[in-house]
This record gives sequence, C-alpha cells and structure tokens, in this order.
Amino acid sequence: MRRSGTWALCLCFLTLLSGCAAKRTRVTAEASAPHADPTTYIDLEPGWRLRVVTPILKSGSFQVTSLRQETTGNTISLSAGDDFLGYETAYYAVKAGPEGGIQIIFRSAEITKENATEYQARPLVRLFDLPGWARFVRLIYLTRASEADHDMAIVAASEKEFLEPATRRVQADPIAGCETERRTRCSWVPAGISVRPEKPNDNIQ
Repeated sequence: MRRSGTWALCLCFLTLLSGCAAKRTRVTAEASAPHADPTTYIDLEPGWRLRVVTPILKSGSFQVTSLRQETTGNTISLSAGDDFLGYETAYYAVKAGPEGGIQIIFRSAEITKENATEYQARPLVRLFDLPGWARFVRLIYLTRASEADHDMAIVAASEKEFLEPATRRVQADPIAGCETERRTRCSWVPAGISVRPEKPNDNIQ
C-alpha cells in the first residue's frame, strides 16, 4: 500500500477547510512545500471511514480557483473568493462484505454555509454507488499534468486480482484508461472534491 505526500497535503488542506465555517483557513509553510511523488493508490479496508468534502460554489463547479494567499511568519492564510458559498462533509463506512471484500455504506452528510450546518439525507455527489458485484475498491491518486486532469479515480473490482490491470490502465493513460469492463468499474472523482480515507487509529474528529 502506497500513499503520496502531495495528496496527503491536499486532503489535509480540505480537511482544515471542512472544519472551519469561515472562508479562510491556514496551513504552515512547511506543510505547503511541493513534493514530487509519483502516482499512488490505496486499497480500502473494513473498519475504515471515508470523509468526502465537496465545495459548494456559485459557479456550480467544485474547484475553488480564487484563493488568495497571505504569508505571516510560517503561516500561510488562504482566503476563498465570493464564488465560495460553503461545503458539504459526507461520511461513509467501509464494512466487511457478506461474501468477502468490502461494502461502502453512506452514513451521514451535512452542509455548512455562513456558520450554519444542516444535515442532509443524501450526499450532493454520489461517488460510491457501486455495482453489487464490487467487493474490492481502490483509490488512485494522480499527479496532475494540467488543470483539466482529474485528481483521483475510484476503481472497483469483483476480485482483488483485477485491481492491478485496471490501475495500470489508468496510470498509463489517465484520459482513456478509466473505463468499465465486465469485472471492473472505474469512475472519476470530480476535480475539487476531497476523499479522505481514515483508519480506526487515526485521530478522527
């Protein structure tokens, strides 16, 4: 199992955003240093939790593009522009499947706007509506080649052995390699949405 420090940083940033209702957040200068890690992935396991943070923008997209940066000492302050309305935080449980593998079950969602939080019956974007035969799920983190590229792919398979060839296809050709076949399914996480796997021993809030 491998993980990219670059994407850990991005997920950390959006987690900070999800914990603050204001349009301003901070990261340390050390944490914001760039990395050059290659494409990586992580396989989901029973007992984990998924935290999905979805920005809510006037434009209808999910990418916060109007961030303004101010540096004071070793702290970087990031301010979102008027396009930013709020965000949704959704949680999913990763459970053991009845026939092996895992199941991903939606647990809760809440939308925060202007310091007010409302609970939702369903998430804004249904990322994990997987077919019944899907028993193994891998998140593939991609190093972006351009602003048009996706950041993460979700690959589901009926057998674990099918994850590797599906992963290689996405790594070799991020544009056309994410495809659905008889025993595998690949879908993109829309750019701007953060998916953070949390293990039981993580400091989960």
